[in-house]
Amino acid sequence: MQTGYLFDTPVLYSPQPIPREDVPQGWYCCDLCGTAKAPDVPYKLVDQAEKNFAGSIFSFQPLKNGKAQSRLLKDAFRLSGEFATLDEFCIEENIPLPQTPIRHLMRPASPEEAGLFYALPQEKAEELGAIGHVRIDFGQSGEEFWHTWWPRGPEELNTPEFRAELAEVVNDFRKGVLKDLLSMERYCWGSDGAIKGGSCCQNYGFTLESARYIYRLRCNPIRGDYQAYLACFDREAQKLTHDLSMEMGGMG
Repeated sequence: MQTGYLFDTPVLYSPQPIPREDVPQGWYCCDLCGTAKAPDVPYKLVDQAEKNFAGSIFSFQPLKNGKAQSRLLKDAFRLSGEFATLDEFCIEENIPLPQTPIRHLMRPASPEEAGLFYALPQEKAEELGAIGHVRIDFGQSGEEFWHTWWPRGPEELNTPEFRAELAEVVNDFRKGVLKDLLSMERYCWGSDGAIKGGSCCQNYGFTLESARYIYRLRCNPIRGDYQAYLACFDREAQKLTHDLSMEMGGMG
């Protein structure tokens, strides 16, 4: 994003809309609006532009009274001509780095990984330390959140530690890719995570790795079917299975 100043406050500017679910906790995002005669020229600051969108502003402090519908710029907005990531911007302006949301740590699946996002043979599931998967759909409206848990591995892997982390992961995903069907569509169609194997539409895969667990999210962004499967694996169980296999192989 491009750096600049608005009302003498350092800001980041994006010519494209910034999804509000991507705004870190404690930060602020507003839109710039133009006029009917000059829709691309920033004229005022609003919470979210419905027309005459002229860019989005990202800041570490509020730039508008929360009760006011808008704030006129009056030549108070200027761009530096330089570009920076959020981390670079924070370092340059001596601003504390915001905590990276869990969902931003996901990576898109590679074509070679496609098979890991679908139901696995029991032997392969055990080899990978499978715990189970969450099946998710957004209901008829596309804005509900129905989910069921399906165990896939030994019950002893479904520990309180795992359940606590899984809840944290799902709750954070619900601010982005799992917020609703429309959010999932936007997330998937702008990604590199397309995978083969879907029977009715294009599926997308994304992987999140924590210190102990691996989560593989398969998205099926279409109405009338389950829209997501979040498969969960235990790294430690995977390692133990691998070590045991190596040990048995050595005995042979």
